[in-house]
Amino acid sequence: MRILVLNYRDITHPLAGGAEVHLHEVFGRIVKLGHSVMLFTTSYKGALERETIDGIDVIRCGSDALFQINVLRKVPKLIKEFNADIVFEDLNKLPLFSPCIIKLPILIQIQHLWKSSIFREAFFPIALVVWIGERLIPFIYKNCPFVTASPSAFSELRELGVKQEISIVYHGTVLIPQDEYETKDKSLYFMWLGRFRKYKGVWIALKAFKIFAKKYPDVELFFAGSGQEEKKMRAKAKEWGLEDRVKFLGYVDDKEKLKFMSKALALLQTSYKEGWGLTVIEAGGVGTTTIASRVSGLCDSVKDGETGLLFKAGDFAECADLMEKIYINPPLREKLESEAKHFASSFDWNKSARETLDILSSIVNKNK
Repeated sequence: MRILVLNYRDITHPLAGGAEVHLHEVFGRIVKLGHSVMLFTTSYKGALERETIDGIDVIRCGSDALFQINVLRKVPKLIKEFNADIVFEDLNKLPLFSPCIIKLPILIQIQHLWKSSIFREAFFPIALVVWIGERLIPFIYKNCPFVTASPSAFSELRELGVKQEISIVYHGTVLIPQDEYETKDKSLYFMWLGRFRKYKGVWIALKAFKIFAKKYPDVELFFAGSGQEEKKMRAKAKEWGLEDRVKFLGYVDDKEKLKFMSKALALLQTSYKEGWGLTVIEAGGVGTTTIASRVSGLCDSVKDGETGLLFKAGDFAECADLMEKIYINPPLREKLESEAKHFASSFDWNKSARETLDILSSIVNKNK
C-alpha cells in the first residue's frame, strides 16, 4: 500500500510536538511492515526540500500560513507521482480541505478539538478562524472516516456533529528496560515538560508552585522544553524570589527526559487541551505519577485517584493542593506510581501502527 500523509510539520521541525511524534512512530513502523509512505509538510530554515527519514519520504514546501494553499496546489501532482492508494490527513490545526481536490479515499486523524481553548492561545482574529474551521469539519469531511487517540476526543467529535465512523487508536510509548530508569529514591522536585505555550498551562504550573513553595522550601520545579512564554516566566520567577528553585532545563533528549522524569515527585501536566497525554504515559513508564488538568485526553491518560490526580483546568490553587498531597504522603505517591507504571505498560507503538494500518487497509479495500 502507498500512503500519502499530510501534516503541518515533520519530526525534525523545531516546533514539532506530540502529533509529529505520533506520526513518525506509527508510519515509520508501517514502512518497516512493507508499505510506502510519503509525508507532505511545511518547511523551516535550513530544511531540505526532500529527504527520507526512517523510510518516510518527506517533502517540504512553504510555511504554516501557506500550507493549505500548497496542499491544494501540490498534492494532486504528488498523488500521481507517488501513485498513492490513500491519503492520511492529520487535522491538528486548520482543515486542509483535502476532499475538495482528492478523489482517493481519505482517513482523517484528529488528536483533539481546540474549542474555546484556542482563544487563550491566539489573537482573537486567528482564534476565531480556527474556531470557525472546527465548526466546518463535519461538512468538509462528511464522507471521510476518522481516527482519534482517546474516548474523550471521540465524544468531542460526536458532539461537533461528525456522524461517520470514528476509530480510537491509542498512542504508544517507548518500551523501557525495567531496571534502566527504576528508582525508589525520588529527588525533591516536580517536573513540567512541553512547549511553553499558554494553552499548555505552563503558567498554571508556575503559579501552583508559588503557593506550594511557601510551605515547602526544599522542593524545586523543573521546566523542560522551550517556547514563547519562557522569558516572561523567568522574569516572574525572579520577581517572586523563586529563581533559585525554578530550573529551566531547555531541550532535553529522550534519555535525559526519562531520567529527569524517573526522579521527579510527579509530572505536572497542566494543559487546557490535549488529545491524549503522551508525556503522562512516558512518566508512568519510568514509575512517576502525574498531576494533570481534568480535560479531554488527560482524563483518559490519567486515571484519577489510581494512576495520578486530576484538578480543574486553570485552578492553580487546587494543583498546589495536589502537589502537597503527593509530597506529604509517600505511601499514596508510591501506590499511584505503581499503578501508573502498570497502566503505561499496556501502550505500544507497534500496536498503534498495526491498528492504524488495519484501518487504512480496510478503507482501501472498501473503495476498490
